[in-house]
Amino acid sequence: MARANKPQEEYIDKRKNYHGYHLSSDTHIIDAELVDTITSKLERGKDADIDGLSTEHLLFCNPVISVVLAKLFELIMLSGHVPSGFKFNYIVPVPL
Repeated sequence: MARANKPQEEYIDKRKNYHGYHLSSDTHIIDAELVDTITSKLERGKDADIDGLSTEHLLFCNPVISVVLAKLFELIMLSGHVPSGFKFNYIVPVPL
């Protein structure tokens, strides 16, 4: 039984010190063009998220939102910290 648990224990031990790949400040993985391209491909007419935001909010708001979101995502990548508000979600069961 101890042998069966060894891979899981190794994973947990390695996971404690894992911080992802190092990203230098001049590495731009996420830019406004990428954010704009992705948001333009989102499906319309979907339900809003837990904060009441929908695809239409991103599609029809001021174009500067792509710059702001790109900077936010870049800072999240550099800091390695995901804001706690990004972790909330809810599921609505659909009766069959």
